Order: sequence, then C-alpha cells, then structure tokens
Amino acid sequence: MDMGEIIGDAFKYPVSNWKRLLILGVLVLITQLSVEIVMGYGRVSGLLYFLLIPAIIASLLASGYQLRTLATSIMQEDEPPVFNEWTKMFIDGLKVLIVGLIYEIIPILILVAGFIMIMISRGAMLLGLLVMLLGLVILFIVGIIMVMAVSNMAYHDEIGAALRFGEIKERIKSIGWLKYILVLILLGVIYLILALVASFVSIIPYVGLVLASLIIYPFMYLFMYRAYGLIFRETLADDELQQEVEELPETEEMTP
Repeated sequence: MDMGEIIGDAFKYPVSNWKRLLILGVLVLITQLSVEIVMGYGRVSGLLYFLLIPAIIASLLASGYQLRTLATSIMQEDEPPVFNEWTKMFIDGLKVLIVGLIYEIIPILILVAGFIMIMISRGAMLLGLLVMLLGLVILFIVGIIMVMAVSNMAYHDEIGAALRFGEIKERIKSIGWLKYILVLILLGVIYLILALVASFVSIIPYVGLVLASLIIYPFMYLFMYRAYGLIFRETLADDELQQEVEELPETEEMTP
C-alpha cells in the first residue's frame, strides 16, 4: 500500500465530477444553514426548531452517499457515484449512524463521566481528567477499528459486516497495524487542515458558509471515504477481487 498513491488519488477524486460534488454540497448546505438558523434564532421562535427535520434528513442522505462512495471506491470506480435510490441512501445513512453509536457509546459515556467528575468536585478533578484521558484513548482505538468496520459494511452491503470483529481484525492485520494506523493519522491531519480552511472560509460574511458547504466540506468527505475505500481494497484477497469483478453491476446514470 503506497500512502502517496492513495492520498494523490483521493485528492483528485472529488473534482473528477463537479456536479456530484456540488449535489453533495447542497445536502451539506441544507444541514449547515438549518443548524445555523436554529442556533442563532431558535430562542426567538420555537417553530424554527422544525428546521432540524430537513437538517437530519440531509445529513443522513449525505452519510448514505459517503457510504456509497466508499463502496464504489472499493470497486475502483474513478468518479463519485451517481445520486439515485434516495431511499436506500437514507437507510444507508441510518446504518452508518447506528454503527457509530454501537462503537462509540462506551468511550462517550466514559468521557461524560469524567466531565461530570470535574464539574461536581475539585477534589475529583484529577480523577476526572484521568477518566477523560482514558475515554479519549478508547475513542481513538475505536475510531481506528471503526474505519475498517464501516468499510467492511460498505463492501458486503450489510450492517452485520461492521460487527464481524474477527474479519475486521484480519483485514487490518493483512495491511499491518502500524502501517494502517500511520496512514489513518496522516489522513486525519490532512482532514483537520481542510476543516480549518473551511472554518476560516465560513467566517466570510454571507458567502463564506455557502462556499465552505458547497465545495470544501463535500471535498473533505469524498477525499476521506475515497481513501478509506482504497485502503480497504488492499485487504481483498485474489478470490475476492475476482468475485468483485464478476458481480460488478452495470451503472446507468439516472442523475448527474
């Protein structure tokens, strides 16, 4: 697995089809604008909280599309996938959410417990900090495993595949734990840099949030999930690659 090739391919991938990048951007924009309006003016009118409904729907559709991006990247398709089968895309988004909750619930509870200790008593501050540190360590480990778990779910197109811990462990082992962790850290650093750029652009009055939502954020998502797909592809055995080619469906573009 060549890190340079994976990162280079992942950088070119989002702009290989600008129309699909922008469609994903529209979903991100709906989410961002809805949340911004609720956060800024929710106290003025409780009715504005209904905007959270389109925000949640758009967010789940975007998550479903990212999972589809991961699946088609594993199959080495050169462009972001088409936008079709919206119901399935929404359900896939729910699957990603459920898997995330299953994997992250324990470290999140530990972090919350540590935070409560710090807030309740100064005497428990040190213990609370240690508990939060433990939660962060567990969250990091879980995050590393979850990337392969979600990739396995995308490959098999079933939520149960994200919980096949033996298979997930063997796939990571086939790459090498150290190499796998290092490439994920590198991708995380790049993602963080792009997120900082998006944050600075968002500060620009009126147009900043629109530009960040339409271009930078969807670029970030497609970049990461493309890279995840290419990493997962490295774990496929020869017989899996052959089966993948035989079962690869013909794609017909229903939308740009």
